[in-house]
Amino acid sequence: MDEYHLSKLFSKPTEGEYVPITFIEFRRRLVGWSPEFKRSMYVDKEDNKEKLKRIREVNVMTAINHISGRMSSIELTDEEKLQFEKVYSNFLKKGGQLMYTRKKVGAKTVSIFELKEDEKRAIDAPEKSLLSDRM
Repeated sequence: MDEYHLSKLFSKPTEGEYVPITFIEFRRRLVGWSPEFKRSMYVDKEDNKEKLKRIREVNVMTAINHISGRMSSIELTDEEKLQFEKVYSNFLKKGGQLMYTRKKVGAKTVSIFELKEDEKRAIDAPEKSLLSDRM
């Protein structure tokens, strides 16, 4: 399968595909459906709201997509953001690589984040010894 769909601004991996990412920031944005352009659009000004349908707030994550080497945006629900924050907390403690994928749960496709641990850092703690014993 072509990896082009994984390197776009809004990458959407299928089940089993993983995109290595580096987290940059979260922003809360208003988004709505534009019947005119037949796609979702961000609401920047109040007057643009009238032309859009199904306006809602989303969490927009900005991250570096390591497949393309460029910035990507990932829209997350509040539940998906919570799941990311748990994984990110483990990442800060253990290191490794953040991985982004999507999975089908019922009728919906949800964003999932996993931590691929670095094998080099898998040792819990360095072996303790006295310098005088080593000499």
